[in-house]
Amino acid sequence: MGWSSPQSTPPFMKRCLLIPLLLWTVASATAAPLPLVCELTSEQSASTKVRLTERTARSLKGVFMQNSRVLGIFQTGKPKPGRDPWWSFQNQGNSARGLSVLFKNAEAWNPYQTIPRPQDTNRVLFVGLASALWNWSTSDSQSVFRENRELLRAAAGFWSISSTCLGGRIVDG
Repeated sequence: MGWSSPQSTPPFMKRCLLIPLLLWTVASATAAPLPLVCELTSEQSASTKVRLTERTARSLKGVFMQNSRVLGIFQTGKPKPGRDPWWSFQNQGNSARGLSVLFKNAEAWNPYQTIPRPQDTNRVLFVGLASALWNWSTSDSQSVFRENRELLRAAAGFWSISSTCLGGRIVDG
């Protein structure tokens, strides 16, 4: 019992074939591997890093790490008009968001000025990340990161943007 043409394919089979195609399309559109790894390194603790490896529609996505141990998923997002750049962190069902403030050396980037340009920025502050980690708790209400002083210092300070990034954009190799 074979079908010789698409017109003779039963409707239930068309739906069955369409669902995997839609899932594949959505999955491939949500995140794409970056040509280079964009690495952000804490200026307080070089062992604390954000490694961004995927591009989504409005963000770069990767992992937040300390001593090569992955702590969770980290994203940095480009601003919409009238909005600031943002960050987000997720782990074990919890999540936090905040603003990113970009700098070129000691000069803050301002979207309403021409200098410094966003692609010239080389440092970032993740506003609210340290307090989010301080208050992070598990399902039994125990603090997960509060005792990790090195991590909290790193989260509260400046982060260097690697040369493979242009202020949150990736250098095309």
